[in-house]
Amino acid sequence: MYSTLLYKVLDNNKLIGDSWSLDEKVKEEMAEIPPYYTFDIRAFCDTPFQFKENVLTQYQSQMKISEITLPLGAHVLHGQLDSTSDGYICIDVATPYVQFFFALNSDRQYYSNGKSLGKLLPGQMQAFLFLSEEIVGLWHKRTDERFVEVNISIDLLEKWIPKHDDLWSPLRSMLDRNQSGSLFSQPLTISMNQKYLLQDLIEQTLSEEWLQLYSTAKLMELIARTFDQYKLQESVPENEIELSEDRIELMAKAKTILENRMSDPPSLSQLSAELGTNENYLKKYFKLCYQTTIHGYLTKIRVQKARDFLQKGEKPINEISRFLGYHNPAHFSASFKKHFGVTPRLIQQLSKGERVG
Repeated sequence: MYSTLLYKVLDNNKLIGDSWSLDEKVKEEMAEIPPYYTFDIRAFCDTPFQFKENVLTQYQSQMKISEITLPLGAHVLHGQLDSTSDGYICIDVATPYVQFFFALNSDRQYYSNGKSLGKLLPGQMQAFLFLSEEIVGLWHKRTDERFVEVNISIDLLEKWIPKHDDLWSPLRSMLDRNQSGSLFSQPLTISMNQKYLLQDLIEQTLSEEWLQLYSTAKLMELIARTFDQYKLQESVPENEIELSEDRIELMAKAKTILENRMSDPPSLSQLSAELGTNENYLKKYFKLCYQTTIHGYLTKIRVQKARDFLQKGEKPINEISRFLGYHNPAHFSASFKKHFGVTPRLIQQLSKGERVG
């Protein structure tokens, strides 16, 4: 037996049944204990900072959760789900809030009053304004399903988003109409920067006394980069998607400068001045040419050069780190591991034929 809320979604969206359904055992269990909960973002405005991990077993599934509570009005949840069935959740929204949903290896479809608020595929993200009393979220069973929810109060977003910013237009429009919806006109592809920031938030490797400061800073950077990525995407006119030869040549020059000066790279303002353009133009067309940011490309060529040095076994790790412009060896090691999945030390040991383990 489906819940009343889910019935409304299925009745209004007939095609859902072609690809989504509940396992019979899951359906029976959900009939006894509906997947329904109340979410009140105000609960995270005054509560102390908290980072906790938990494992939930329900509905023929197991989900490992990492959860962060920030007293400024923010809540972060990372879920790793092992399930035998598609699934759904009903959210009773106590007060309006915005959810940034990152479908790392998941998908998500949200509905309000049976009407779709937007759909996400694996590797996409979207920001949803939840205003109605009840929201229904659907997803499909996937191997190693992973997602991150970042829930933020409207009051906090008002502090973070400049009053004159264009992002206020869709948000204010939905608030005025008292209507839930998607903040971005289309989903964003989750960038490498966003993945790194999400990983930093989830792993929490600092000493306990610094976790609140660290988590707040990472969350603010994540939201800033998300908004910046969306505005960059929106600022590219359709007739400029096909890059001209002049733009391609200019971006190639930028790429060459970064490759030749990776040990002491120019800042974005220095690089744009050297090329005779402005920072926004450089960021936009570099990403269109190479599908990565300038910072992302610089990190990539640095760690690839580091791997070459390590495999040759000619330099110690600290010397490689300094040579490539990393002032902190720990930062170098973290960047290397994020890119290759292993530490510089392991590559060094393997290149020397040392036993590992």
